[in-house]
Amino acid sequence: MNEHPPVPRTRAPGFIGSAAPPVTVGLPVYNGEDFLERALDSLIGQQGVDFEIHIADNHSTDATEEICRDYAARDDRVRYIRRGSDIGVMANHNQLVQQARSPFFAWSGHDDVWLPDRLRRCLDALLAEPAAVLASTSATEIDAADQPVGSWHNQCRVDHPDPVTRLFDLLSVRHHNYYCYGLIRRTALVETMLNPPIKAGDRVLIAELALRGPFVDITDELLLHRMHSGRISQSVGPREFYRSQCGDHAKTIVLPNVEEGRWFLRAVLRSPLPTRERARALYALRPWLRDNAMPMARNLARAAVDGARLLADGSRSGPRR
Repeated sequence: MNEHPPVPRTRAPGFIGSAAPPVTVGLPVYNGEDFLERALDSLIGQQGVDFEIHIADNHSTDATEEICRDYAARDDRVRYIRRGSDIGVMANHNQLVQQARSPFFAWSGHDDVWLPDRLRRCLDALLAEPAAVLASTSATEIDAADQPVGSWHNQCRVDHPDPVTRLFDLLSVRHHNYYCYGLIRRTALVETMLNPPIKAGDRVLIAELALRGPFVDITDELLLHRMHSGRISQSVGPREFYRSQCGDHAKTIVLPNVEEGRWFLRAVLRSPLPTRERARALYALRPWLRDNAMPMARNLARAAVDGARLLADGSRSGPRR
């Protein structure tokens, strides 16, 4: 583990003396020793904003705990929370929101890097646009060696005044969901279902937020998003992901695309839109239905096969005495 000097605490003008800093950055992690220090250094190095960092360690078994305790001991902006057991990826993300006390919240990947003015730029954008619920930046995609391998820029009308237009665009464009690493108004965030326990849970969350307000898109590439084989989104399929989230409560038969559609439907039905606008939002789900019709059919076909196999196994085992 690298040795680092103490980092001086900085406060943004206008927030001095407040009970809580304006921003909480939540960093969920599990066995993240390879890239964690790089991520934490970039967060601690954010300039022009008063903030705190909450690390949620989902019961890591590598050197993650040692790294986190070292940073927390050296910088009073860093709070380390270690889970007593593995509670699942999405639950670990969601509890960070519930434990935050600041009016603005952002998640950070434990393997990503933020350029020094990213947090300030996002906060300034939200302060300048009171109706906006989220501010995000473009991203440079990097590999395990910090080499650029691609980039991401917003392709959706997330700043459109019509919530249904925002939803339609988000569901129409295939994209990596970097909006979930933006800065979010906590008042809007706590009204959502947060991240549901499915692989596309962050897309459902962003859809919910888009129904509550516009986003601010900062075109500069201020996020370095790491693409590597250890990311759960790249190494685990949707069925395995669902079972890992639900533990003993996981269903024997999993319909990942059907589950995703159910959560999108819930996101629309519980939105604050008037009835007529909610009907428009339901109709705006059609891009998702178009892309997932065949996968849902395969889900149902596989469920029929799995169900028949379970029935056959049960009949062979016979009644218990």
